[in-house]
Amino acid sequence: MNSIFINSIGVKSGKSLSAWALGLLFKKDGLNIGYFKPVGIQPMIVNRILTDHDVHLMKNVLELKDPYDMICPVILNQDTIFKILNRKEEGFLKKIEDAYKKLSLGKDIVIVKGGNSLFDGSIVGANGLTLSKVLDVKVLLVDRFVSDVIFIDNLMFIKETLNDRLQGVIITQVMPEKINYLKDVVIPFLENNGIPVYGVIPEDRFLGAISLRKACELVAGEVICCKDKLDELATNYVIGAMDLELAINYFRRINNKILITGGDRADLQIAAMETSTKGIILTGGRHPNSVVLGKAEEKGIPIIIVNLDTYSTIEKLDKAVITLDFEDKKKINRYLALFTENVDINRLKERFGIPMK
Repeated sequence: MNSIFINSIGVKSGKSLSAWALGLLFKKDGLNIGYFKPVGIQPMIVNRILTDHDVHLMKNVLELKDPYDMICPVILNQDTIFKILNRKEEGFLKKIEDAYKKLSLGKDIVIVKGGNSLFDGSIVGANGLTLSKVLDVKVLLVDRFVSDVIFIDNLMFIKETLNDRLQGVIITQVMPEKINYLKDVVIPFLENNGIPVYGVIPEDRFLGAISLRKACELVAGEVICCKDKLDELATNYVIGAMDLELAINYFRRINNKILITGGDRADLQIAAMETSTKGIILTGGRHPNSVVLGKAEEKGIPIIIVNLDTYSTIEKLDKAVITLDFEDKKKINRYLALFTENVDINRLKERFGIPMK
């Protein structure tokens, strides 16, 4: 049995999607795969069983038969955290080891997925650095390219810490203008220092897009016009709080956007609708005037009323932009295409000892 421990240094790097893509590709090769998440940090109840949101998604999309408590033996909900802080519960590492051994039986490959970063899980003595040794698993980092110095520094530190347990990295969400620099300068340096790079996945704005319907759901909004346009996708959102002249120039530069502003800023609402705008969210519970409403209906731009303030609205939308719904077939198929086009799967298999088919 072989394993891949997918982890990252930074958050929101695409680990879940990469785990799903690899799992799907391995299944197509006829391999019996397992999925293991030692520590769950997004608790949810499924059929009266406490599990992790990520685990529930993977169990369904990869059609896994193992029980929830074996796939994810430790769930960090408020009750568990309270017990830890009051020293009323321990033995988490042993629980993780036992579950991993049981889950591994009969598997060709087990995909182990870490938390938000290699350092998550320390509260139960099971961060990524510890688990890689205890479970004897090789690590694949999936990380975003932030800046060359920070990115390389972090990778070099992890290489020094894990030594041969670090088997390489997939670099994700790379801006188009950075790709050649990465391939010509950064990647050769990493390879020369014993860090294989299996691929560079470019940034894709479509993957970060959010539908007006999803946005409305997240902010608990009321749609007052153009409900038939709620499946339109927005790739940006802007806050309307500036002078009209500045706003007009700004709006022209940002395509496929949602405008978030107060109900009293009719000038900004009308200006936004003259540019590439997919929807308008009006905060503070205030409705637009009749001129704005008529313009929105003419342009087919949904207006959503929320009782939240601007900051709270943005906070809720941010959570959606970073989380990809596996039921969104268009997005996950796009990511799978990007993954297979840009990642050297055969090299990765060879390094991790995964059977070739």
